[in-house]
Amino acid sequence: VEAGASWAEFRPYDGTRFEVEIDFESPAIGRQQFASDINPDIFRRDIARARTFGFMKDVERLWAAGYALGSSLENSLVIGDDNRVINVGGLRYPNEFARHKTLDAMGDLALAGARFIGCFRSYRGGHRMNASALRRLLSDHTAFEIVETRRRERGRVAEMIAVSRPVYAPW
Repeated sequence: VEAGASWAEFRPYDGTRFEVEIDFESPAIGRQQFASDINPDIFRRDIARARTFGFMKDVERLWAAGYALGSSLENSLVIGDDNRVINVGGLRYPNEFARHKTLDAMGDLALAGARFIGCFRSYRGGHRMNASALRRLLSDHTAFEIVETRRRERGRVAEMIAVSRPVYAPW
């Protein structure tokens, strides 16, 4: 799927992989990438600690609209009016913004109700783009199959969505 300069796609892959690229006008963020196979160890080490982010100039408007009410400098990256991260200690990772967008995408795709086997790629994506890509995948029953896997650590069966053909390729 695509909207303007943004796009997202699913591709077959032997495992679960996310490839996320962002490109913001703000020099504090700029263009960043994060690409990785995903497993519990990688999630804990490389993704889970990536904080959501926003701009100080938007805080009052968001709060007035009832959004970001639990946001603080402890759990969010804030970019000040001088286009610098104002959090004491700065970034946890050089590409923390892209890692957080990966975390967002993982959460959005979890709404399918099953883990997926495949590669999710996005450029300048967000929640709306992720949801559109997931709807497109699930609406085309030839693009995926439901497979059962036995989870080693628990011995139980889990359903997974396996991407069987590309849903969208921007080139």
